[in-house]
Amino acid sequence: MQSQMGRIGSRSALVTALLVSTGLTAPAFAQIETVVVTAEKKAEDIQTVPIAVTAFSASDLKSHQIIEFKDLVFATPNVTYSKTNFTGADFQIRGIGIVAVAGDAEAGVAVHENEVYLADPPLAEANFYDLDNISVLRGPQSTLYGRGATGGAINIITAKPDLDAYSGNGEVTYGNYNQVETKGMVNIPIIDGELAVRLAGDYQRHDGFALNIDDGKKIGGEDTYSYRGSVRWEPSSDTIVDIVASFSKEDDSKMRAQKQLCTRDPTGILGCLPGSAGTQALNVNAQFTNTIASEQGLAAAFGSPLFGLLGLFDLTQPAAVAPGNSNPSDYRQVNTDFDPIYKAKETFVSLNVKQTVTSWLDAFLVAGYEDHSTFSQESYNNIGTTPLNQARLGQYSLAPAFNGTALGTLDQILSGVYNAAFLPATPPFSPAYAALYAPYFSVPGALPESKISPTGLGLISNNIQTFSPNQTVYDQSDGYTKQYSAELRFQSHLEGPLNFLVAGYYLRTSGYGDYYVPGNVIDYPGIVLGALLGGLKAPGLCGTTGCFLGPSYYHNFGRNLDLESKAMFGEVYYDIIPDELKLTLGARFTDDHKSENDRIAFVSGLIPIGSQNENAALAALVAQGQVDFDPFTPGPQLYQALSKSFDKWTGRAVLNWTPKLDFTDQTDVYASYSRGYKSGGFNPGVQSDITAGIVTAFNPEGVDAFELGTKNMFLNGTLQADLDIWYYNYEGMQVSAIIQNTSVNSNINARMYGAEGEFIWAPDDNWTFNANFGHTHSALGNTFLVDPRDPSAGRSDVVLIKDATATGGAGQNCVVYRTPAAVFQTPADAGIAGYFAPVGGSGALAGAGIPLANFGLCVIDPTTTSGLATLTALHAAGFSLHDPLLPGTADDSGGAGKQLKGNAVPNTPEWTVSLGAQYLYNLDGGYSLVPRVDFYWQDSMWGRVFEDGADKIKSFEQVNAQITLNGPDNRWYVQMFGKNLTSSNAVTGEYLTSSTSALYTNAFLVDPLTFGVRLGARW
Repeated sequence: MQSQMGRIGSRSALVTALLVSTGLTAPAFAQIETVVVTAEKKAEDIQTVPIAVTAFSASDLKSHQIIEFKDLVFATPNVTYSKTNFTGADFQIRGIGIVAVAGDAEAGVAVHENEVYLADPPLAEANFYDLDNISVLRGPQSTLYGRGATGGAINIITAKPDLDAYSGNGEVTYGNYNQVETKGMVNIPIIDGELAVRLAGDYQRHDGFALNIDDGKKIGGEDTYSYRGSVRWEPSSDTIVDIVASFSKEDDSKMRAQKQLCTRDPTGILGCLPGSAGTQALNVNAQFTNTIASEQGLAAAFGSPLFGLLGLFDLTQPAAVAPGNSNPSDYRQVNTDFDPIYKAKETFVSLNVKQTVTSWLDAFLVAGYEDHSTFSQESYNNIGTTPLNQARLGQYSLAPAFNGTALGTLDQILSGVYNAAFLPATPPFSPAYAALYAPYFSVPGALPESKISPTGLGLISNNIQTFSPNQTVYDQSDGYTKQYSAELRFQSHLEGPLNFLVAGYYLRTSGYGDYYVPGNVIDYPGIVLGALLGGLKAPGLCGTTGCFLGPSYYHNFGRNLDLESKAMFGEVYYDIIPDELKLTLGARFTDDHKSENDRIAFVSGLIPIGSQNENAALAALVAQGQVDFDPFTPGPQLYQALSKSFDKWTGRAVLNWTPKLDFTDQTDVYASYSRGYKSGGFNPGVQSDITAGIVTAFNPEGVDAFELGTKNMFLNGTLQADLDIWYYNYEGMQVSAIIQNTSVNSNINARMYGAEGEFIWAPDDNWTFNANFGHTHSALGNTFLVDPRDPSAGRSDVVLIKDATATGGAGQNCVVYRTPAAVFQTPADAGIAGYFAPVGGSGALAGAGIPLANFGLCVIDPTTTSGLATLTALHAAGFSLHDPLLPGTADDSGGAGKQLKGNAVPNTPEWTVSLGAQYLYNLDGGYSLVPRVDFYWQDSMWGRVFEDGADKIKSFEQVNAQITLNGPDNRWYVQMFGKNLTSSNAVTGEYLTSSTSALYTNAFLVDPLTFGVRLGARW
């Protein structure tokens, strides 16, 4: 029995071309199949649906080799996909996806499984198996679906049990990279015509796509499995109940980013230069790991250059480079001493009930549950590690003898054998106190690195990842989302001209997200600063156990990421001229409430050694007055507690004309206006001492979309031609940049327009051809934003500053402005304490478009004696933190804005093109042979709104091919396949890291050339 939930076929392929790979027979004549979709929540011929939609049946998915979300790109116009920097992905339609980076940031493209909206879909993990269909809707969606979207929607419908027949299928794949995949299903009727179950599963693994030249191993592999159970119950002709439950798990070496790109900056101010993105090694002196552990930073922390002896690095000297091929030019090679770890799990349950209420009214209940977790660890840089300078490091021997090395100096101070020139007073330092820190220096020539645990404190809790003689840094991104949703919908099918749909929707999500950066060169200053400050300022707290200035790792923390969404929506359909002219009017009201607790913890205060719980330790710091994690709320706070409501009316109007024309078999013309909406959210936590230019929230975004389209059948049903043109007024597009050690999301406006075409031609019983194209032109509005690659905006009156202090602000980039009263070019030239020129001098970056640069201070607190002295000295020398070109007196030290008007929307190619061809050979004995080839081309695009040369993403093409031998009655098949036959290393997206990370670019790549053999059978 076919329910109104429907089967979606393909508007971009033919029965003759696409059904053979699943063992189905081809028709005896050339004609494009009638495709049934549920894009408007009712079963309709796709050629009469007034929405731009591309749909794929199960056989279409096989024919186009679509096995993951990212494969949809190659057969759908105006769609792009890229992995993103943490544990998500960005699926964009007509340039709208997710560019914001925040715990509660929402995608512009809504993903539904069995009509259940997924707040955190597994875009980067899911493999498609045993599906009935997938449809991709382009344009804002708000009056048909439980959760609205600005860009479009992906609807996934899993295969449902057959009530009448036992059946099954299985498939085994083996390919290069030792790829192994097995999948299958079995359908079991329990009560004929009334109750059945369907069980399906998929397992897939392959070796890594990247070669790690550090140890010769392949990394970036995959090892996943998933299984699903479905129950269909039809107790009467009026009732259909579908229950689906699935579980998926991944545990492998997948990399979040496949390649680091950088054109090396020799000064250490930027780390990587603007203008281009090569494969050189970044300058590690630009990373906060080196600035906070530098001799300059530690000398400034205690107001004496003699404390610089404790530093591991000298920022006035060229940074060391890892030996050998630090960053291979081959995009499929990396150099890392850290084996990546990737884990993910998902549980999904859906309940769909259709009930005929009366002869003219149906009721639908859609309820769902999902939980999705991810965990990833990998090298922070994915380039060769630099050895520690052993001559500078020295040894911690507990036999004090001043030798000028870092550990020797620390040993002497903490043992109490110190020179008065080091310390003005006598703190309680002694051999016993020094011995408290000896375990951290017990491996000669090596430093310990924190191991991250769910509640611990790394080294403070004695959780040691490793001791290493190299500068080691890794990161960890993990998160969890749980959701419940319910939708109740009523839909009429009256005999007259008027019909309607009305629905209510409820969604509740909760979760958490963490991002950690540990490393031995981060732990080291935590030890040194904790040992010295603990003895000097808090001997009662630290004298017995010792202290760290901790956490001695970076932790961006989000908890209780909650969303409660309520909506009412509906549509009215009126046949102005029956069977010819139809008007649709829809409206929706959405009410969202969001709340979360955020903070960033990094060298936040003195924490006693042996503390076992991060949250408890930070609560103690707040109680002691050492730190306030919410500088925007009066009184010391443990979190930045945020809460806000968003609400909006949206809707659509569609006029649909179905004329009877002599030169077409069928024609549908539609014109529509729709309003899409995506709620705002909260920027992640801030460091309490770094708040300049940061706001807590970002605003909603909205799209006013105008579209004109036509769908046509020609030549006795053998040619399908669909075209549409569209225009968007995109308000408040949410974009992100790393500022002040956290992600800051802003809203900007844009205008976009484009066109799409999809064509299918079946000239005879054997040949089938398909083609589509997409065009998108985008232009940002009048907007100024600070470019992290160049906060000076190339201005000669702006001095770029790299923070060289041993504080939480270490490694930040900021600016000071030269006023007309300035006599000197830079603060370093003026001799202001704490400022100094980089390697090559203050003008060393002029060739890269940055006229002036210094190391110095980015966190200047005028309420402290030292901060006031610095600010006074800057003003006296003619420097200001306020941009003289702007009105008012605001602190503009975050950078000078760049005009973005006319720049393109990120990750939005102007053109995409897909072509496909297939031929059916009917052989003797009931066999058939079907070769197929597909070609895709994507235009170049920009990875960021600033359109710096380093942001340019090149155009690329991909060729896929397969040849399938089908046995008699299509009971079995053998297939040879290949994907990316040109071995493209194309970049699909980029992510620019922060100034504290040295502004390198993480690149995300298409999969390499893969090929293999599949064997399948069905019964």
